Amino acid sequence: MPKPPWKSKLKGVRTRRATHAISDTYDQILAVAEQEFANSGYNGTSLEVIARRTGIRKASLFHHFKNKRKIFDEVVRRIFDQFVSIGRETAAIENPKEHLLAIIVRLHDFIASHPNHARLLMHRVLEDPASVRSSSEVFIKPLVIAMAQLVIRGAEMGIIRNGDSPVGLTLVALAIPILAYSFAPVFEACTGMEVLSPDSIAGIRVEVLRRADLLLSP
Repeated sequence: MPKPPWKSKLKGVRTRRATHAISDTYDQILAVAEQEFANSGYNGTSLEVIARRTGIRKASLFHHFKNKRKIFDEVVRRIFDQFVSIGRETAAIENPKEHLLAIIVRLHDFIASHPNHARLLMHRVLEDPASVRSSSEVFIKPLVIAMAQLVIRGAEMGIIRNGDSPVGLTLVALAIPILAYSFAPVFEACTGMEVLSPDSIAGIRVEVLRRADLLLSP
């Protein structure tokens, strides 16, 4: 005997709600985990804390992730994906120097609005350099190579410093907007300024652009 049409529709609504709830929980786990990993590093972060702050039981974590490493890897993958998108957003800028400065400023704005990312990556470099090297080969190196090509083209045009290592120059340029936020406690201790206050972010942004321009200029 066929099911009444209303039952089929109700089943579809329940399925969509269940899927939406699973997606929400998945994203909440990653948001909480990102903050915990940024504050405490990989080794100092516990699944119990992630579960409690997400509002679920620890056992429920394993419906979404096999273990802590899988949670961490997904958090880092999302960060790298967003880094890579910065290069795509500036692709239409033809002048090599302006293109590079736009990437650096966008990187600053991204890090300033996601301060956990810089701290988390610093933890990861110290705790698991081999894994950072592997991930960087996949996610970061293509952006660095593309920027190094801009350095070469700009040097040929006489608008960018003609140095021995375009890749080295690129890496130094990328470090400029990251340092103030990854070393926020040191910055605050030395300057007396709260790094993430609107005035401080605006000032750091101006300084990042100025220093990047000086670094790249012939």
